[in-house]
Amino acid sequence: MPPEASDIEEPAAQALMASMRRVPLAVPGLGEVQTAYAGPAAPTPGAPAFVLLHGFDSSSLEFRRFVPLLSQLGDVYAVDLAGWGFTDAGFGSNPDLPLGPKQKRAHLKAFMQHVVGRPATLIGTSLGGTVAIDFAAEHGDDVERLVLIDAQGFIDGIGPMASMPRFLSQLGVRVLRTVPLRQMANKMAYFDKERYATDDAMRIGRLHTHLPGWEDANVAFMQSGGYAVSARIPTLRLPTLVVWGRNDEILSPDNAQRFIDALPDARLVWIEDCGHCAHLEQPAELLRAVAEFCGGGDAAAAMAGTASA
Repeated sequence: MPPEASDIEEPAAQALMASMRRVPLAVPGLGEVQTAYAGPAAPTPGAPAFVLLHGFDSSSLEFRRFVPLLSQLGDVYAVDLAGWGFTDAGFGSNPDLPLGPKQKRAHLKAFMQHVVGRPATLIGTSLGGTVAIDFAAEHGDDVERLVLIDAQGFIDGIGPMASMPRFLSQLGVRVLRTVPLRQMANKMAYFDKERYATDDAMRIGRLHTHLPGWEDANVAFMQSGGYAVSARIPTLRLPTLVVWGRNDEILSPDNAQRFIDALPDARLVWIEDCGHCAHLEQPAELLRAVAEFCGGGDAAAAMAGTASA
């Protein structure tokens, strides 16, 4: 963790930071990636696995309020994807590494194989939903179910930044670190802005940007062109839960029905009084939805009672 971690006040964030570890993974195209994640030290025999995939230029800390609840259902792994979060993909020593969807997919494959060790339910938020779709389309045998939370899927690519000269991409990426932009995104993410869009939440959201290699990793992703998965969504044959905050200001709630129309085996759950991040703003409601999806009504009722307690 960078020194700025000492400024973080939220107990849930402090607890998740304390539980995080790094494991070296050999990833084709990247070499050895020091992969940061929060999760059990070893798989629990017979327990289902859940892999949490954060959004664009975020980290596993966005799951700080959801991991303790979801852990009631099985083994939970909140992983920082290569180039984001607290995973060190080597950009501090080699700023010219390639880092697009292909490399991020290979990194997730290595994590699934060497850390998780069995098929899992992928839970992706925002761009993490795109990552989940991309991975499931290529490695369906490693995925039992999908949970897409206010997911990006129908927006392909990253626009003109993919073809910008490197120095312009660097300037654009540096803006991502600034406090004004992070605070603006922080406020857009929530329905209850007074309660959740705090300065501490902003500090948590940008903590990983203080690490060496952060800028070069994001430039590499921008120049890769980003993800394009919209055409692959109808090809997925996995049971899928689509969860959407009724008051999302970042990705329109209209996208929820687009997923239902495109996916052959999907159901939709709305989270009321909720913005873009149900896992942060309404984690107990999200747990109920996931528990019912994975284990039926009895499991959902049991989890709901525990979460309320």
